[in-house]
Amino acid sequence: MKRKDKLWWGVFRENLRSTVANDEYRTISEMHAYYFEHAINYPCKCNPKVIQSYIDDLNELYLKQNDTKL
Repeated sequence: MKRKDKLWWGVFRENLRSTVANDEYRTISEMHAYYFEHAINYPCKCNPKVIQSYIDDLNELYLKQNDTKL
């Protein structure tokens, strides 16, 4: 993960809440597309399962990269 993205993700993780702001939604979608090599997809907000899966995937990537640096 790029340094800028790691920093953003760290702040995002610290501010957990039950909703995702529009700018966070866009950033999560764009980061997922970049790191998991697929076209950018902005999933429907009516079904939070997809965006939650993006968050879970990115969180796993973030944690793996932080574990390897210890």
